[in-house]
Amino acid sequence: MTRPEKVNEMMESRNGESGLRINNSRIKKRRFRITHKQTLLIILMLIVYIAGGIGYVWSNFERTQIGYSLSQLKREEIRLHEINRKLRLDLAVSKSTRNLETLAIKKLGMKPPTPEQIVILQ
Repeated sequence: MTRPEKVNEMMESRNGESGLRINNSRIKKRRFRITHKQTLLIILMLIVYIAGGIGYVWSNFERTQIGYSLSQLKREEIRLHEINRKLRLDLAVSKSTRNLETLAIKKLGMKPPTPEQIVILQ
């Protein structure tokens, strides 16, 4: 270090008005300190915050899963209604007199009754 730099440093380290050197070695520098209670409180707050986030994500996931299940059940309901409609139509066709008569004649070999076979009950 050159002499002018030393003089400049000495002047900066001295009080400008009195010219005396100031000794700040006894003054403690402030350091950022956290007590055990504060640390515990911070950890507790982090746990609560993380648990809330996990709960929020979980509830959205469950809502999505319920939506998928609901749409699947609606499709199943529509399919079952269609099967029910077809079965009712098949039953109505099977119960029709024209269909029953055709079945009796073709499959069972029956004939229309003769007038002597008809008995009237009073």
